[in-house]
Amino acid sequence: MKKFINVQFLICLFVTFSLAQVSTGTIQEGDPSTKQKTAAQSKPQSKTFELTFDDLKFEMEKGGIFKRSMLTPKINSYNSGTVKLRGYIRPSFSQTGLTKFIFVRDNKECCFGPGAAIFDCVLVRLAKDSKIDFTVRPVIIEGKFSLKEYKGPDGKVWAIYRMNDAKLK
Repeated sequence: MKKFINVQFLICLFVTFSLAQVSTGTIQEGDPSTKQKTAAQSKPQSKTFELTFDDLKFEMEKGGIFKRSMLTPKINSYNSGTVKLRGYIRPSFSQTGLTKFIFVRDNKECCFGPGAAIFDCVLVRLAKDSKIDFTVRPVIIEGKFSLKEYKGPDGKVWAIYRMNDAKLK
């Protein structure tokens, strides 16, 4: 049990420091997986999508390899749009003054990293000069939604959703 906790601690530490270095934005046009974009996916959305994590689910075998083609047209339509989502801030080393964090489906500490469902988390970066404190209660976050793979140290995709310029609602 102690070894499992240490591994989880190391993964969380890696992700926390990696998020500080991750650039924001969407997938580059040269990426072959983006060739099937529609006009709706390319243009920024003016509508705010009120979503749940169930809206972000797609078919993928547990432990399977992520392919961009797995995303549904509905999920692709949220790209570059404003999204409002209810969930939990994943605990990290900092408890106050958070400007970026992992936002997860539930408050169990299982939803990020190796073996977790990649559609159960969103990497969130708050709007400039915004901060939030960790809480065990659910919160609603609204921000600019994008689809961009985040690969962990094992080379596998750990997350695909991001929210930038986010605010607590």
